[in-house]
Amino acid sequence: MKLWSRSDKEQREPAKSVRVGAWVRRRALLTFALVGLFRPYLQGYQGSQDAPLTVSIADADGGAVPNVEVVLMREGKLLARMKTGPDGRASARVSRGLVTFFVHQTGYIPVEQVVDTRTMPGPVLEIRILPVPQAHETVNVQATTEDISEQSSSPGVSIKPAEANESPIRPLTLTDALPLVPGVVRAPNGQTQIEGSGEMHSALVINSVDVSDPATGRFGLSVPIDVVDSLHVLTSPYLAQYGRFTAAVVTAETRPGGNKWHFDLNDPLPEFRIRSGHLRGLKSATPRISFGGPIVQNRAFFSEGLEFVDNKIPIRTLPFPFNETKITSVNSFTQTDFTLTPRQTLTASFHAAPQSIRYANLDFFSPQEVTPNDDTRSYTGAITHRLAIGEGLLQSTFSLSDIATTISPQGNLGMIVLPTGNSGNYFSDQQRHSRRFEWNELWSLEPITGLGMHKIQFGSSVASTNDEGQLHAKTITIFDGQGAKLRTIDFTPGSSFDRSDLQPAIFVQDHWTFNSHLVIDAGIRAEAQTITATTRFCTRMGFVWSPTVSGRTTVRGGIGAFYDSVPLNVYAFSNYPEQIITTYQPDGTIVGTPQHYLNLTSEAAASEFPFIDRDYKIGNFAPYTVAWNLEAEHRFSEHLTMRAKYLESHGSGLITISPQVVQGQNAFVLAGDGSSKYRQFELTAQLAFQPNNRIYASYVRSLSQGTLNESDTYLGDSSSPFIRGNLYTNRAGDLPNRFLTWGSLALPWKVKVYPMIEWRSGFPYQSVDVYQNYIQSTKADSARFPTYFSADARVAKDIKLNSKYTLRPSISITNITNNFNALEVHASTADPQYGQFFGNYDRHMRFDLDLVF
Repeated sequence: MKLWSRSDKEQREPAKSVRVGAWVRRRALLTFALVGLFRPYLQGYQGSQDAPLTVSIADADGGAVPNVEVVLMREGKLLARMKTGPDGRASARVSRGLVTFFVHQTGYIPVEQVVDTRTMPGPVLEIRILPVPQAHETVNVQATTEDISEQSSSPGVSIKPAEANESPIRPLTLTDALPLVPGVVRAPNGQTQIEGSGEMHSALVINSVDVSDPATGRFGLSVPIDVVDSLHVLTSPYLAQYGRFTAAVVTAETRPGGNKWHFDLNDPLPEFRIRSGHLRGLKSATPRISFGGPIVQNRAFFSEGLEFVDNKIPIRTLPFPFNETKITSVNSFTQTDFTLTPRQTLTASFHAAPQSIRYANLDFFSPQEVTPNDDTRSYTGAITHRLAIGEGLLQSTFSLSDIATTISPQGNLGMIVLPTGNSGNYFSDQQRHSRRFEWNELWSLEPITGLGMHKIQFGSSVASTNDEGQLHAKTITIFDGQGAKLRTIDFTPGSSFDRSDLQPAIFVQDHWTFNSHLVIDAGIRAEAQTITATTRFCTRMGFVWSPTVSGRTTVRGGIGAFYDSVPLNVYAFSNYPEQIITTYQPDGTIVGTPQHYLNLTSEAAASEFPFIDRDYKIGNFAPYTVAWNLEAEHRFSEHLTMRAKYLESHGSGLITISPQVVQGQNAFVLAGDGSSKYRQFELTAQLAFQPNNRIYASYVRSLSQGTLNESDTYLGDSSSPFIRGNLYTNRAGDLPNRFLTWGSLALPWKVKVYPMIEWRSGFPYQSVDVYQNYIQSTKADSARFPTYFSADARVAKDIKLNSKYTLRPSISITNITNNFNALEVHASTADPQYGQFFGNYDRHMRFDLDLVF
């Protein structure tokens, strides 16, 4: 086993020119192979010319309907926007191929229809629209057969931001809405857990831009929910365009400004703190405003989402007024869209998110004086250019992210650890600065016919990342329950770090419509991470099968390999302060001599996985998973759709950190020897009472197990000071059972109710001894919080002030049944109250006021 320490710097950082040169050679070979593979298709490829297309809109009786807005889209891109004339007709010139028609008219049910203009019997498309039923009538949604050619083998779960925004959780940001998705939960450590894995194993992609922190892999403060147009959670997607993840991809598109100005003001009123019937200051203020409209009609558009947060989060297990985490942030997302020519557009966006957290990670065992402050400044700018080439599309995206984080303790005291709680100050302070520059190219070819229809995409990505900073640490002293000193942990000074990485990738994928019943997604992806000295290859394949003529039943499945992007803080570990551990006897004398633990990084063990090409160097990590799934969806009626899904994934090469003895020397060693497994059965239902009133219900049965001591337990921004021995058991996000239902119901007098009910197993926890080491248990599932149940609701009413302004007051109630949902547990076996659960958020009511105009 090869290892490095700080003194081995020159050996552990191979020359970039050699690694990049090797990557270029591999990329050239793969490119030539792919071009050869698709050469027959490419030789026949020619851009098509625009042709006139006329749409005729009629009502149920066949009468022409004038002034109807018709929007033509292709693959999410705007082709034309027009209105019908007195004869109910509107015309535009578009290229031949699949076109999605959106028809909107006040008083009529919206229509969405996919048409292949190459197979139309004539140049005129006739669409009939039906009037919206009256309130006392039953709503019947027109059931149509969905074009299977537009369906993906990896549809994921979609959240409508407008529906999430009205739910009782009232999300402020995109990531706040994710727990509404089956299989996604917020763990006690604050991280979003997807497929039982933490954020560092998933990717967050907004407008085709990876916005995860390159140093930690965490999501950070994401964009305001008010600017999000679409939100999808893709668990193990089988599309080769996605990379740098082993669990899931969260994708979102933001809302552009339109040809009409709009304004939304949410939560303008603050919430006050009331205790024992007395006003005790401001509890929270979260005003949000979003607006957008045309700069130049039909040519340039502007949109903005801005929120201010001044929030004091109470921790119920601590006494007032020393029980609050204080969060202050400004979250702004600005976007401008330009139609340069009828065949090319340009989008520019800028996201600014400065955030300050006082008393981060506050709980009963770490009161305010023991917690750190977290000050983060995050900025991301992006430019996307789209050019239509025939019926194809070339999309180029450039982005730059800059994240600066400062972790600081409340004072200069050391940290004191007891079984019953900690005192002193947080043990470390850290300053770091990470950056990412990324260039993405995606070329979608014109659909190619030949044994069905092929939609082929070529893509490439190059990301340059950097992380620099320094960490300092102070003495930690461990006492037993009687106050006797057991151990001290001192630290060497450490040194500053500066790590850089280059991550190139190329891929090709084919969306092959074999016939009207079968679609296959197949792709190949090659990616590299120079700091790891590895190149990874993967093949992915998925399918969509519609066995019936009606299209009511759809079966999907797939299999593929996925690779994590190794966070840069892994390679900063050798510059971290090293620990010197001294153990004491009950009489205060030292046991043996102080033990100095080196910070070492190992070489990944040889793997039988054939798709990783790695140099035999220290730190050549390539964490990966192999996953497959099978699901069936059936539309029973226009009101009810149900889906059953099974997913299984196995991870290997996860990066762990644990104490070891290397050549007679104590060391904390980073290694690529971790593993995990995840199994999930999911049953979901969507019940549509009315077009804008739906109930979503899901039940998930899952198992998530793996190595607990992953690198982020010690290398995170405000992590634990203890490096524990390796343990394979239930992971932090493991929930064997979870039932969730939420949605909206319309009542008379323009009143809407937004219920939300969650019942789930309790989160697992791990017992520790007096030295804070894990205790191995043969009954891993027994160490778990009690079952969680919460019934929440929000009631809102629209009050029309005039034709322009609408006032929307609402009342939200959480934990209506006042169920005891434990917040914390005495997990130390040396604690006299070991195994007891405590803390609970009682029933809470909140009043909100929104203004829409």
